[in-house]
Parts: sequence; C-alpha cells; structure tokens
Amino acid sequence: MPVFPDVVPELTDGAVVLRAHRESDLPRIVEFANDPRTRAGVPLPSPYGMEQAREFLDKVRTTWESGTQHGGWAIEVDGRWAGSINLHPRASGTTEIGYGVHPDVRGRGVTTAAARLLVTHAFEDLGLRTVVWRAAQGNWASRRVAWSVGFIHDGTWPATHAGPDGTVVGTWFGHLHADAPRSPQLPWREPTLLEGNGIRLRPWRDTDAPDEALDEPLSRFMLGSAPASEDFDEWLLGRRERMADGEAVVWCVADATTDRALGGIQLFRMNLPMLRGSARLAYWLQPSARGHGHIATALDLLVPHAFSPPSDGGLGLRRIGANVDVENLTSQRVLRAGGFRAIGTTSGQPAYDDGSVSDETEFELLATDDRDSQRRTAIPVPPLRTARLLLRAWSEHDAPDEEPAPDAQAAAAMGIEPRPPAASYDRWLAGERLDGLKGTAIEWCIADAENARPLGSIGIRGLGSSLRSGTIGYWLYDDARGRGLAGEALKAVVEHAFSSGGLNLQRLDAATVDGNHSSMLTLASAGFRQYGQDHDSFTALDGTVTDTAYFELLSVEHTRQPGDPA
Repeated sequence: MPVFPDVVPELTDGAVVLRAHRESDLPRIVEFANDPRTRAGVPLPSPYGMEQAREFLDKVRTTWESGTQHGGWAIEVDGRWAGSINLHPRASGTTEIGYGVHPDVRGRGVTTAAARLLVTHAFEDLGLRTVVWRAAQGNWASRRVAWSVGFIHDGTWPATHAGPDGTVVGTWFGHLHADAPRSPQLPWREPTLLEGNGIRLRPWRDTDAPDEALDEPLSRFMLGSAPASEDFDEWLLGRRERMADGEAVVWCVADATTDRALGGIQLFRMNLPMLRGSARLAYWLQPSARGHGHIATALDLLVPHAFSPPSDGGLGLRRIGANVDVENLTSQRVLRAGGFRAIGTTSGQPAYDDGSVSDETEFELLATDDRDSQRRTAIPVPPLRTARLLLRAWSEHDAPDEEPAPDAQAAAAMGIEPRPPAASYDRWLAGERLDGLKGTAIEWCIADAENARPLGSIGIRGLGSSLRSGTIGYWLYDDARGRGLAGEALKAVVEHAFSSGGLNLQRLDAATVDGNHSSMLTLASAGFRQYGQDHDSFTALDGTVTDTAYFELLSVEHTRQPGDPA
C-alpha cells in the first residue's frame, strides 16, 4: 500500500520545491485560507481554522494513499510552506491543475515556477496528454500564471462561480497539450503610456466610468464598444480579457491635465496568425470631449507607437485598418486627416439593432506610407452672397418635402438625377459631405437670399492636385430656371475659385451637352470659352446620344482687364 508522505514525488527547480504536506504547514494554511483574495477565488469552509486545515491534510493524505498519481503538493520556498498545487484527473490522459499561494509570496513568480514544475511532471513523468485549468472570472493572478506556462484560454462559462459574498461570476477555462511550448502562446498586451498635446493615452482604471450618458452617435456607430456608466465594470473586464488573449490593446483617452477619461481608442484583431502584423482601429469620445481634436492627437500618439519595432517599445505593426459607417462623417474626417486612405466600401453592413442596415468604408494606413502626404482635410464651404442668392453648405434642413417630379430637361442635359431624394436625403447629404472630406470637391446649395429656400446646387470637383484646377457643375430646380440664377451663382463661385483668399486655382473647366444652349450661355456669361467637342460621347437618361461641349476659364483670363493684351 502507498504510504504518505513517501509516495509523493519531490520536484524542484532549485528555488521552489514541491513536496508532501506536513503538520507544520497547518498554521500557514489557515492564514492562506482566511485571506480575502484567496476566498474570492477558491470555495472554502467558513470559518476556517486548524480543524479545517487538518481535514484538508487528511484529504490530501487519503488521496495519495488511494494509489493515484494525481494528488496535491505543498509548495515550499525558503524552507516553509508557501502554497499548495494539485492535479485532479478529468479524463483518460487529461488532468486539471489547481494552485494557490500564501499572500506573502505573491508577485514573486513562485506560483508560475510551481506550475511549470508540475506540468512538466504531468507530461514527462506521468505521460499525460493534456492539462486543463480553470479560475473564477476576474482572478487575474491565476490567469497570468496559466498564460506564463503556455495554457491557451478557451473561453468562459457564464455564471458558474459563486463568490464568498454570494455573487456569481463566470469561470475561465483553458488547456495545455503535451507537445505545446511551455511559454506564452500569445502576448499579454498592456497599453503603453503615451502623452502629448494635452492628451494622455493610459490604461483604463476601475474608477474611469463615463460621467456622461451615451448619445445617439455612440449608441449607433460604436455597436456596444463604448461603455455606459452602469455597465462599465463589465465592459472593462471584457477589454482586459481581450488584452490577456493578445487580441487587443485598449487605451483610455484622458485629459493630460485633469486625467479625466474623455473616451477610448483601441487596436484589436491582433491574435490571428493570418493577420499577424496588422490591427483594426476603433475610437470614441464622450459628447463634451468632441470637436477639440482629441482623437487626431490620439492618433498622432498611437500610430508611431504601433509601427515602431518591439525593440524600441512599439508594437511592430505593418498595417492599421478601420471600418467606418458611410454616414459617420466625423470619424471619416478624423481618419483622412490622420493620413488613412479609403480603399473601398462594403455594402449591407453593419446591421443595427433598429433593423436598419448601412454601408461601411474601409480605411488603411501602412507603416511604409508617407503619412503626412496622405493627410486630407475638408475644404471649407464659405457662404457667398450675390444680389439675389446665398450660396451655403447643404444642411439637414434642406430635405425636400416630397420626391422630385420627373425633369425632362435635367434628364436630357445631365444624364443623372442630381436632385436630392426625400426618402433618403440623409444618405444623399452624407455623400455630398463625404466628397468635401476627401479634399477633392466643394459644393454649395444655391439658396434664395431672402428665405434661404434651396434653388439648386453648384460645386467644383477634381480639386486637390498640383495642377490647381477644378471642374464646375451646377443644376437648378425647375421653378428656379429662366431667371439667370445659375449665371449669378457661377460668377460668385468663379470669383472664389480664383481668389488668393479662396481656392487660388489656375483653371476651371466645365462640360455640357451640345445643344444645351442655356448652360452654354451661362458659361459664356461668366467668361468661359469653348475649347473642344466630343462626338457621340454623351448618353441621356432616355438613351439619346449626343455630343459633349467642353469649356474652360483660366485665372489670368478672369483677371485680365479690358484692353489688356491677350
């Protein structure tokens, strides 16, 4: 018959010893069992005194003397009991590891060393194939030990662990196979402190719950990624779990002076082998923190850190991507100004809780990109006034009351329907504003100077190149035609386009279908001259094919006074 303690194999790495439990260990076992942190993670009798400690020792002895090779060891450091570690059979070839240490040895690597000793014994001496592990959700010390030894975190069983105060939390569980490395399989990511221009990126704290309510943009566009004050603890736990899995790095965006939490920024989707070296980007701010450039500052802190090599303390990434709802113009403005470029649009996602579906634009930034040259800022739309008109930016209040009636003249002259729809005006307006965000276009609503009623639209596209040129386009609602309003608006836009205080362009061009005499006369009245014509190059909405006439106006021509040499 096996005899305790002789049946217990002694294991050591020279500093930590795993041995049989002794009677002399009992006082320190009682201290361990009454420690609040111990009781939060391990179900133990209450009260716990010498009687309970002896019962524990008897159970350990009985287990070993039953002939099992899966028992409990005392962890010894510096000649005294430092904790206990054990193996519990779960299936053929599989055992579960459990451990706990006295408060006075925590944080010294004792548990990790003991776990590594026992795992090695399980695989190399006992011939087991798998060791599994579990701990109460939130027991970070236990999880860090398992991670250090090489365990893979498999998931969480919700509401399966009862704490000493009656609260119920989930249970983390993981595994380690015999042929796996006995070292971390994924990085346990921690946010590096980054600070500059009044903003501090730092780890989230338990006391950082938002002090403002979620508004509609946060609730819609962040899809649960921004916390409400009432669920902050759960939100923060989830972010810390993702960092422990190597999946994300999550920063709090804080005011550098007051340290108030303003919002958050994170890199995520970092633990997939096929995506190694890349990450996705997400960010948000509390309502009162918006409009001050805080996310732009955060990106200027984060991007160099993300692309710097690990040897310099960075993350060593080669690519950062981001997906943004096409209607989230604020976020798109931040990304474009930050040097990210749009690479495409995905239709039919995301899907929102209210049943609506939108589209997403994907952005990317590579470590090899010239970030500064890729920065794009929106062209401001200044109001321009004429005798009868106010040219201003289109707004949410300009939506038509009903869908526009068919317009034969516009269909024949433009080949598209330029007028905003009533049912999807918000999407149309987002598209107009998006063109402005790219730094390649500017668009004015032609409005009545007296009542601000929309009469049409005029804009310049093709901006942003070194050529300093642009293409004029305009349209009017049917009831605004025939009064010279397009020409009046065009002259104001031309003046702004060539002004040094405006767009400071050198050239403007325009195109119209041959035979659209009203538009040709409008262009001519503003100084444009026809320089060419393409035959059979334009197809109207009804399928009619006609020619296209091209016009241009140079800055030097616009400013030339009568009598000046041509």
